[in-house]
Amino acid sequence: MQHFIVPVDGSEASWLGVDVALGLAQRCSGRLEIVEVVLTSEDIAEAEQRLKLELRDHNTDNIDVTAVAVGLRDDVASTLSGVVREHPGSTVVMSSQGRGRSAAFVGSVAEDLLRKLNDPVVIVGPKAEVTDFADPIIVTVDGSDTSEAALPVAASWSLELRTQPWIVEVVQPDVADGSEDDRARYPELLAQRLSALSGQSVEHKVLRERRPDSAVANYAEELRASLIVSSTHGRTGMPRFVTGSTAAGFVRLAPCPVLLIRPAHIETTERISR
Repeated sequence: MQHFIVPVDGSEASWLGVDVALGLAQRCSGRLEIVEVVLTSEDIAEAEQRLKLELRDHNTDNIDVTAVAVGLRDDVASTLSGVVREHPGSTVVMSSQGRGRSAAFVGSVAEDLLRKLNDPVVIVGPKAEVTDFADPIIVTVDGSDTSEAALPVAASWSLELRTQPWIVEVVQPDVADGSEDDRARYPELLAQRLSALSGQSVEHKVLRERRPDSAVANYAEELRASLIVSSTHGRTGMPRFVTGSTAAGFVRLAPCPVLLIRPAHIETTERISR
């Protein structure tokens, strides 16, 4: 969490990712690299000048910020993933929306970029607000090993942000799968595990709602959460990626940014299935 890479495309919506990344960098003493993908190398100088002018409208006090433009190679997601690989351990922060003047229509490449990266990506949805990241973070689980892949990342981020983690599970209200005490036991055990990983107190909550995305978003608003942490895959029968999934609902509805983790074994599974 020392280097944040923020793709922009010239649109106001894409620059919301910059403000969120600035909040993270301020909290973690990190640095920012703002990246715009342009169609040709001849466009780089003009784009970088435009980025520097745009930065004047954002609070960068005491934060190391650079702004660069890169020429398009193959496709936008491949170009951005190349930039990310030049900075191992960096975190991408990007808006889920954008239709700017450059080659990178940010909102349309978020999923492609997630497929190409093994590192977590922070997605800033249309309802997300910029915060100082001092409030709790929520990590979602659904009983699957893939959803639990988010736990170590949540532990690390809660320590870096110095904030309270909550484990949240959503279950269908009409599913008879044991008593309320039995149902709460699963997130409670995970909370104990996360507490052991992070060395801090971890809370847990079971929500009985029909739609996990709206339930988590509403609870995030109630808790005033600063971040939702979620795996891109969960208990869906067949693997599904972000589009059309619960994770996409988190991004669309949440009042805060969403940190998405792609489980390490998913890449092998997807290659075999193609």
